[in-house]
Amino acid sequence: MKKLPPFKKSTRILLQGVVLGGGILLIVAAATIPFLFESSSLYYKLGVDGIMLRSGKMLGLLAAMLILFQVIPVSRFVVLERIFSLKHLYSFHKTSGKIILGLGLLHLFFIVAAENFTFFPLEKRYWPELVGVVVLLLVVGVGGMSVWQSRLGLSWNSWQRLHRWMTPLIETLLLVHILFVSESFDSGIPRVALFSASGGAMLLFLRIYYRRIFNK
Repeated sequence: MKKLPPFKKSTRILLQGVVLGGGILLIVAAATIPFLFESSSLYYKLGVDGIMLRSGKMLGLLAAMLILFQVIPVSRFVVLERIFSLKHLYSFHKTSGKIILGLGLLHLFFIVAAENFTFFPLEKRYWPELVGVVVLLLVVGVGGMSVWQSRLGLSWNSWQRLHRWMTPLIETLLLVHILFVSESFDSGIPRVALFSASGGAMLLFLRIYYRRIFNK
């Protein structure tokens, strides 16, 4: 297929604003969920503890949105490459990964801080929280391998294979964590939005694997 040229500068700037503005609106909408669709855990937290818990939930949802968005820049959509260029798309993907790691760590910090830094006990009823910890550990693992790939003795191809298989696993566990850790996603708009975003991300992963297997 013949590679299409970039849009002219004025059109490209306009489309960049539209795409980035739409993405920011979706992220902001996700951040409002702890305020508009409160879970029962917020009813018992007042003052500083309440602020900490709500902030932790908000940061976690911001990280979740960015995780779900991560597949878009590397999906090789021709229209996006014409708007941003492939180099900028991969740069965004890499920078976004670092932001996700920071947001994930802050999410854990604020949630634990709301409980006076008392970590939840290792009991069966806390399994959704444990899934969240696994997600964070996997994110740290992916981020660490990205930064120290050469020091770990990983070839580029080995790293790419690990990355391609770990990312869908992270997104699947993330969906489970969000659905069962918070009542905000039991029904209504948040639940529909979560399944839509997760389903869209998984379809993009399938598209990537299909194109790689069949060289299309």
